[in-house]
Amino acid sequence: MIEELERGIKESLGAPPEGGRQKFYGVVVGTVIDFNDPFMLGRVRVKTPFVDSVDLAPYARIAQGMAGPLHGSYFVPNPGEEVLLAFEHGDVNVPYILGSLSNMVSRPPLPSPIPQIRTIRTLVGNQIVFTEAPPSVVIQNGPTPPSVEPAPMIPTAPYQSLVLSNLGVSIISSLMVTIQVGPTASVLIRPEAIVLKVGASTLALTNVGIVLDGPIISAQASGQVGLFAPTVRINS
Repeated sequence: MIEELERGIKESLGAPPEGGRQKFYGVVVGTVIDFNDPFMLGRVRVKTPFVDSVDLAPYARIAQGMAGPLHGSYFVPNPGEEVLLAFEHGDVNVPYILGSLSNMVSRPPLPSPIPQIRTIRTLVGNQIVFTEAPPSVVIQNGPTPPSVEPAPMIPTAPYQSLVLSNLGVSIISSLMVTIQVGPTASVLIRPEAIVLKVGASTLALTNVGIVLDGPIISAQASGQVGLFAPTVRINS
């Protein structure tokens, strides 16, 4: 009984058990060194204090929020990032990543504390920002400035913004906004024009005038129809 107790204490401290197979019943911080999984299972190789040789660093499965046949969440840490590891039955050759860790080098996308804000941000600045007060959801593509969540919604920014709030839906873009319904109907908004198209018919509102083109153009009113211009040309 005493020998078994001593053996359990040694294994819990990371000492190799009988037979030379190392055990560690706990969690440990590791560093990702490679994400080229030869079996394409979303695993990464992790360097741990238990393995001195990089060649022997084991692949670790990642505990995702959801996983199933060709569906689920997919968040894979990059090389150089710190992760928290646990081991199956204490076997250091079968690690699992429980989550990623921020540190003094890899700081979080928001300074602390920022209350009532949740965010998902990628390395290039793609981000989704959830704000509780006032309630809103902002989706932005990179490059957005770091530590500003969400980034300012200005029409001259190099990124685009989609804002869902209790005031409505806003799309802010410096380039263009396109709404496509089916193969023939579309709305194109650019800084210099708004173009509505349905099949062969087009209505364009530009900064130099209005263009209406189509196989058949008709105007009908219950009252008067007025057309005022210095020059009016019909069939010319």
